[in-house]
Amino acid sequence: MTFIPHLYGRFFQLGYVTRDLDTAIAAYRERFGATEFMINAPPPRADGSLSATRRIGLAYIDDVMIELIEPESSMATIYDDAVPEAPGAIALHHLGFLVDDHQATVDRMAALGYAVPAAGSFGDVLDYSYADTRADLGHYSEFIRLGEQGRQMFAAVPRNPSGLSATL
Repeated sequence: MTFIPHLYGRFFQLGYVTRDLDTAIAAYRERFGATEFMINAPPPRADGSLSATRRIGLAYIDDVMIELIEPESSMATIYDDAVPEAPGAIALHHLGFLVDDHQATVDRMAALGYAVPAAGSFGDVLDYSYADTRADLGHYSEFIRLGEQGRQMFAAVPRNPSGLSATL
C-alpha cells in the first residue's frame, strides 16, 4: 500500500458544485445557519477563453473552507459529473489540501497513477491542480500552493463560527 501523507496533514477545504450559486447559498444558509460568503467571478484566461468556473462562493466554517462552485455551463468541465439536477442542491466534488511545492505534488500524484486532468497557475497568487482520486476516495483531490497574495485572499474569506465545540 502506498501512503500519501500530505493528503491528511493539510486538509482545509470541502469543495462542492451547484447549478445555481445564488440558490445554493440561500439553501445553505437556511439549512446550516447565517453563513457569509465571498463571491468571486474568475476572469477569462490569458488567451481569452472562459474559465471552467462561472462563479465561486467561499466561506470558512471554523477552520474549514466551504467552496461552492457554479461551473461554466457553456463548456465541458471537470465539475460536470458532480453537478446536481436541482438548482439549489450542492454535491461534493473535492477535498482541498494546501501544499508547499505544487509541482512536486503533481509529479507525486502522477507517479502514483493518478491523472491530473485540471491544473493552472495564477502567478504569485496560487497554483492549483485536481488529481482524479475518485476510484479510491470517491472524489477529486485538489492541491493548492498559496503565494503571499493567495494567503491574503484566503484571509479575506468570511469566517463563520460553527457554534460547536469539540474536545478529544
